[in-house]
Amino acid sequence: MSSGYLERLSRTVKQHQDWRTKECLNLIPSENRGSAQMRSMFLSDLGNRYTAPDRFYRGTKFADELLSLTEELARKAFNARYADVRSLSGHTADMAVLLSLTEAGDRILSVSPENGGYPGITHLGLGKILRLENEYFAYDDDAVNIDPKESTPLMGGPKVAFFGSSYIPFPHPTRQLSSLADGVCVYDASHVLGLIAGGEFQDPLREGCSLMIGSTHKSFPGPQGGIILSNDEEAFTKVAGNLFPGIVDNVHLDRVAALAVSLVEMMQYGRPYAQSMVKNSQALAKALADEGVRLRGAAHGYSKSHQVLLDYEQPRLKLLSTRLEQANIIVDEGGRVGTTEVTRMGYGPGEMETIAELLAMIILGKKAPDFVQKKVKTLVKQFQQPRFVLSSSPRLFE
Repeated sequence: MSSGYLERLSRTVKQHQDWRTKECLNLIPSENRGSAQMRSMFLSDLGNRYTAPDRFYRGTKFADELLSLTEELARKAFNARYADVRSLSGHTADMAVLLSLTEAGDRILSVSPENGGYPGITHLGLGKILRLENEYFAYDDDAVNIDPKESTPLMGGPKVAFFGSSYIPFPHPTRQLSSLADGVCVYDASHVLGLIAGGEFQDPLREGCSLMIGSTHKSFPGPQGGIILSNDEEAFTKVAGNLFPGIVDNVHLDRVAALAVSLVEMMQYGRPYAQSMVKNSQALAKALADEGVRLRGAAHGYSKSHQVLLDYEQPRLKLLSTRLEQANIIVDEGGRVGTTEVTRMGYGPGEMETIAELLAMIILGKKAPDFVQKKVKTLVKQFQQPRFVLSSSPRLFE
């Protein structure tokens, strides 16, 4: 009986692996392709071990060294005085911030989910759970960004102001608004962490933010996980000091090791990778516009990040995502088209024109999904090796 389940498990995992990596064009901006060196860390003994700040566990001398090394790399990669890599996700890091810096009834400020803000910290998520009063920045739909002038009166009062967003084609007016805040300014860099590491977006820790948190697996091509960075000792100590044991117990040491590999990769290749992501987004946007596809942010050049945003209403975006999936083009239902993974796999501006043509065939109803699917498979076969990696060796340890 058990062998039947194992066969089914093996078959399902292989089907997923073959389909998503060998046959699909992945344009989800919140996903990326890890290097073989990074993924090899998940095969180590670390995945079955514990460590803890209170030294309850024995046999942790190398695990503790790994944690220290990874945080040292994070400080260097982001030019930060303080770093903590124990958060299991960007959302966990957000939760640590709110649990440490707010109390029930406090006001917090962020981008509204209606404008592409991260729902996890709003009245739909932690805001409701922690009984916080959610307030939202004024938003400029044409600029696809926070409206700095209209948001100025909102900065006085909230205990925490969150910059950053799930839909973020352009840098936020962080420097302009953070100086007006009464509370702590936090930048949720989950989507743009890799662009920041590559010096290609904005620099929140030098633009008035006390904390920068984020996911480590979107434009930053690491393992799924979270990170907290800061130059503010007081704010960092309050947040990082509360992680154990209340928010994170087992830090998943194999993930930490994988993150260390990705940090080294980004320290070496982060700038060209980030530059290529932005160039690809801009090339993709121009080509899509030339095809007649409606996009947001035209007046500002469509994108300065890893995202291009389609300008259609729901439920059409949901329908389009379904039709695109039938053609083996993977996007989300929100109309975000991302260049994180295709850039990582070596696609350049020339390929963006091809991708735009394929997208337009579906979005504008020019061709059936099965026709486009064949072209997608042919294209994807040409790009099977991640770029911006340390070496061709699949493993860093034996």
